[in-house]
Amino acid sequence: MKKIFYACLPAFFSAVIFFAPVSLNAFDFGLLLNQSAGYGGFGVDADGDYEVDIIPRLSVLLGDNGDLYLSGGFTAGNNGEDWYHYPELLRSEFSWSFGSSKIKAGRMPFADSLFVAEGLFDGAQLSFDTMAGFFTAGVWYTGLLYKERANIVMTGEDYISLFEELDYSDFSGTYFASRRLMAALGWEHPSIAELVWLRLDLIGQVDLNNRDTLYHSQYLTGKIGIPFKAFEFELGGGLELAQSVYKDDDDFSVGLAGEVGVYWTLPAGFNSLLSFTGRFTSGEADDGAIAAFVPITSTAQGNILKAPLSGLSILSLDYTARLYKTFSMGMTISHFVRSDLATYKSYLGEEDEGYSLGTELFARFLWSPVSDIRLNLGGGVFLPSLGNVATDADPRWRVEMTAILALY
Repeated sequence: MKKIFYACLPAFFSAVIFFAPVSLNAFDFGLLLNQSAGYGGFGVDADGDYEVDIIPRLSVLLGDNGDLYLSGGFTAGNNGEDWYHYPELLRSEFSWSFGSSKIKAGRMPFADSLFVAEGLFDGAQLSFDTMAGFFTAGVWYTGLLYKERANIVMTGEDYISLFEELDYSDFSGTYFASRRLMAALGWEHPSIAELVWLRLDLIGQVDLNNRDTLYHSQYLTGKIGIPFKAFEFELGGGLELAQSVYKDDDDFSVGLAGEVGVYWTLPAGFNSLLSFTGRFTSGEADDGAIAAFVPITSTAQGNILKAPLSGLSILSLDYTARLYKTFSMGMTISHFVRSDLATYKSYLGEEDEGYSLGTELFARFLWSPVSDIRLNLGGGVFLPSLGNVATDADPRWRVEMTAILALY
């Protein structure tokens, strides 16, 4: 498996040579250099980290109907204690259009209408653009992705695998993500009665890991959006039906999730947006009727706390503004609340009382003097004293800087 993976990177550069003679107008090559450094910790105890990503990419037009996009990456960094490095095959997909339909195959981005699955997946997707809306159907596999890129943590064994250090002597056992087969059907309409847009997704995943505990799940998610003058209102919801299999025991459960958003484009002399968003996921109910909602991919919530969205609710107020052509800023205030007392655990400890975890404040400044360069400076603090779980816990703070150079 290790030899197969490393063969992907030479194949990427071989593709550059192979497709170069096609047409200068149909060929595009670029390189992205992304460097980030951060410093932070708890109270007066702090440590630093650094990471650099080198990402070459290639896009080729194949006649009038086809496209090929290939990208790879190499990441190196220091987490404050040890140095690490790893290669990756990133978005690499082939697409072909025929009439109002399109087929895509390879490693491609996918996101549902809520927050069940988001990221890169290996597979194929067929789409149809009709008067009745935009329809999609796809099937994907996750077991060839880098585990931190996929970030799949649906079982306790997934957590152990995710945080296990990459060992090149056991590359196949420590590099790849949880092995799951995912299928999805989707429908989206951009303007029903010229008033609202609507999207629905039906998603299922089967656990293919050879482990003691297997977790299979199906999801129905949807979101509706209503624009009104300078406002836009969004409302989404999700239902999960899950089966957890441990040896000969089957445990069936139901999970719930929701999302609400209000976005206001402010009447100012520059582009600015004020938004309120709320996300909710169920936890374990005392009577067992409802269980914790477990998404396929775990998207970190918050810039400091970075909590997985399971058994947790987040309320956020965000302001972003483009003050000048080259300078933008944003500020976010988020409050975190547990849905139950057992699902979410953090550095706050193992307290069995209290639901309010605390509040996070984060500000970000972005400067892009030219289109090829972007500098990003951010910083903030998470305050457990503004909750009731661990009021005496030390604040968690962080400052970070990112520099991005894009060569097209």
